[in-house]
Amino acid sequence: MTAYSGFVVPDDDARRHVPSKLDWLSDGVTIAQQLGTPETTAIVHPRKFSSAIMSAAQGYGAELRTAQITGMVRSADGSMIRGAEIDGSLIEADAVVIAMGPWSLMAAAWLALPAVFGQRSPSLVYDTGTDVPADALFLEYHEESGAVVTVEVFPRVDGSTHITAFSDQAPLPLEPATVTPDQREIDRLQTISERLSPVFQPERIIARQACFRPVTQDGLPLIGRLPQNKGAYVATGHNVWGILNAPATGEALAELITEGVSRSTDLTPFDPVRLRPLDPWLLRSSY
Repeated sequence: MTAYSGFVVPDDDARRHVPSKLDWLSDGVTIAQQLGTPETTAIVHPRKFSSAIMSAAQGYGAELRTAQITGMVRSADGSMIRGAEIDGSLIEADAVVIAMGPWSLMAAAWLALPAVFGQRSPSLVYDTGTDVPADALFLEYHEESGAVVTVEVFPRVDGSTHITAFSDQAPLPLEPATVTPDQREIDRLQTISERLSPVFQPERIIARQACFRPVTQDGLPLIGRLPQNKGAYVATGHNVWGILNAPATGEALAELITEGVSRSTDLTPFDPVRLRPLDPWLLRSSY
């Protein structure tokens, strides 16, 4: 895949009718710089990537359980986490890792965990077949209101193209399956998409969706041991870089848990102790 940066000029700009350097894009879409080549740039499908990683782990003996965690199992003196309470059953473990994206916030009811916030981002997925080549785009788009937003376009090997832009603050639903986009933001994104290329027609939309990205107070992930809770670890807050950084995070945590120190990555900047734990009473009043 080749990655480019650029911008989309306003309709009243003299460059509005200048052909784009990429012939599948509309006039006025200016490509300013090449950011990556097929040798240095690639994209993965989040669901397929996650499923493949899980399948590989199961091949090594890991077990996947779909259930709701309702608490932590502690040692008699309360200083060590010995497992998790799942749907009323107790599962003992040598280590517990909180890695639930923005929903990691809910674990603050049981552990000394800094706050994790969710930012909602809308996206559209188009069935583009072979009409869109392997060109990833990072574009500045000038809206009629005067706002300038960053639009990201990601063609996938399955013939679909994922487009996303901007984000908003919205209450985090308790159930991830109930996440829905704001219709006004979807309409806004559809208007932008249709300006980018004639390929992005309404009838080719196969998904109108949204996701919540986990962010922290200082913008850095939370990766490492949780204070005051021996045997408890966290890995969340990667914002838009979760899929990209997931393998490195998993390797670093595995080293930390099994060897006592991460050798592949310096986790010092991401240590949860740098931020104050969330008061669990605030969480209970919110939910």
